[in-house]
Amino acid sequence: MTTHIYAVQGPDSFRLVEATTKQAAFRHVAQDILTVERASQKTLVAAMQDGVKVEVAGVEPAVETAE
Repeated sequence: MTTHIYAVQGPDSFRLVEATTKQAAFRHVAQDILTVERASQKTLVAAMQDGVKVEVAGVEPAVETAE
């Protein structure tokens, strides 16, 4: 498989990653920074009490406009 060098940039970081796809480069960097697991009921309740909104993957967040 052909690989390319991808520049992966975050708010406070910049990394060069050799990978077969853009997604593979993103996953490589993300696995060092993020974790993902199914939220427990306790986690959901606590987060919603703190005002955390549920996001839908692949959907852009609504932009609030001032009236």
